[in-house]
Amino acid sequence: MKVRHLPLLNEDRLLLCTDGLTEMVDEEEIAGVLMRDQSAQDTCQTLVDLALEHGGTDNVTVLLAKYEIPV
Repeated sequence: MKVRHLPLLNEDRLLLCTDGLTEMVDEEEIAGVLMRDQSAQDTCQTLVDLALEHGGTDNVTVLLAKYEIPV
């Protein structure tokens, strides 16, 4: 098991996903979707749809979280 510690800045987003996404959609395409101005739900759905469009046969799980520093 690998544990990674990453510093987060205000409004950073964190994508957690299974290999059902990363085996079917390359990093550049995933990054392009993440840069769109849409809700987290729509972003996740777009990523799942892309994996399926690219022939995905494995389970595709996607979670997107936004880090916000309380004021």
